[in-house]
Amino acid sequence: MGSAARVCIIMPFLNEAEHLPAVLASLEAQSYDRGRLFLVAVDNGSTDGGGRIVEAWLRDGPVAGRLLSSEVRSIPHALNHAIGCVGDDDYVVRIDAHTIYSPDYVETIMSAFDRLGPDVWCVGGAPAIAPTTEFGKALHAALFTNPMGLGPADFRSSDAVRPVRSVYLGAWRPGVLARVGGYDPRWPANEDAQLAERIRLAGGDVYRIPARSWKIITRGAGAAVVQWTRYGFWRAQTFRHYPAAIRARHITPPIALLSALALLASPARLALVPLYLAYAAATVALRARSQRPLVTLATLVYFPLLHSGYALGLLTGAVVWSIPRESHDAGRAARLADAGPLEIA
Repeated sequence: MGSAARVCIIMPFLNEAEHLPAVLASLEAQSYDRGRLFLVAVDNGSTDGGGRIVEAWLRDGPVAGRLLSSEVRSIPHALNHAIGCVGDDDYVVRIDAHTIYSPDYVETIMSAFDRLGPDVWCVGGAPAIAPTTEFGKALHAALFTNPMGLGPADFRSSDAVRPVRSVYLGAWRPGVLARVGGYDPRWPANEDAQLAERIRLAGGDVYRIPARSWKIITRGAGAAVVQWTRYGFWRAQTFRHYPAAIRARHITPPIALLSALALLASPARLALVPLYLAYAAATVALRARSQRPLVTLATLVYFPLLHSGYALGLLTGAVVWSIPRESHDAGRAARLADAGPLEIA
């Protein structure tokens, strides 16, 4: 039963010394039997002393674990390095080093695995956003609280327990990550969605559950635009290999961008004015009520800019084949054929 199993918590981090004490404190406060928790933290090349913080916490705290170093500065590489420490019978919970976890976070995950059928291989929750007073970070945070920002993603839309395409961070039954070959290191971004698609192809389901956490915004608005342009490119690579992952919300930004450019180049360009005003009105109407007026005003420029960056990344990724489909499919088929049926604990 899940209630008697060890839970291996994997956490890559890079220059997160500012946030690690609060994150580790939230792990220490878990209601799940801490004797069954095992933290595998992977330092991805920190220069701010974050490794020493984790090392001291593991030495003095109630949770056992290991601190590893990754020679490659890459989230998928770091996660796979951590997965190498996972036992055959271990549940795996991925966390990041700038998210605070509710005291019942692990218990909620394990209870969900006990309640849901064995076909559910992966579960995860949707994070709330930790408050911030810094303007640039508050502007970035608005993306997650306004439907006109990141859109109505299925894993963010409610607290209901239900199947979704992917989840934030994620947790897996014993044997699942070994079955699908861990994270694909060729995906330096969008690795969560790509892994979820491989889990589905291998026969497992992904479910959203009410596991509560609070994401700390670490990027300002400018860095977020760069991030989402890159994310759009790798989302396109995922779509190339897994077309079933495409949703209307994913392709709306490039359609809107191309339509706006076409209108701008046509005699009907003045139609952009009422269209933008309608978009702005919806953005203001759907904002969080606690949002500062200056942040709301800035979103009227920031949201279209970020959407344009994502659209450009997605369109570029649709043209540039960074990962050949043939080699990926052949490798995946070989792994699935060799693995045989999955035995669920």
